[in-house]
Amino acid sequence: MQKLIVIPVLSLVLSLMATPVFSAGGHDGHGSGGKGRGASACKTTIISHTKPEHLATVAPQSAFSFWVKGIKDPDAVSVTAKKIPVALEVEDKEHFFLFTGILPESLKGTAARIQVNVDYKKCPAAKGWLVKITD
Repeated sequence: MQKLIVIPVLSLVLSLMATPVFSAGGHDGHGSGGKGRGASACKTTIISHTKPEHLATVAPQSAFSFWVKGIKDPDAVSVTAKKIPVALEVEDKEHFFLFTGILPESLKGTAARIQVNVDYKKCPAAKGWLVKITD
């Protein structure tokens, strides 16, 4: 009698465990025949290769850089350092954009968060890291 109960319960558990795997396949949320620029342009927006590294100690007005992959318009990227807007230089590297900037002159003897925001409607991204700025 107990064997009869264990088999259906085991089958139910295995079915429930497999359901998320099968339901996730092929549904990435991006339409192949969408209308407008953004429908098919959306890829995973990745902010990486941040320099200097998180919690690094840097001199005032130091340069910093980062990569953004998965965007077509570099104007969608904005940066602040301790909430102060920073001007950026952009280099198109074919598969990503290389952004460089310089910490604002007013930031000395403090810590500052470099905050990167990518303002894409369907693929927004944000990343930040802290640096310690010497006197």
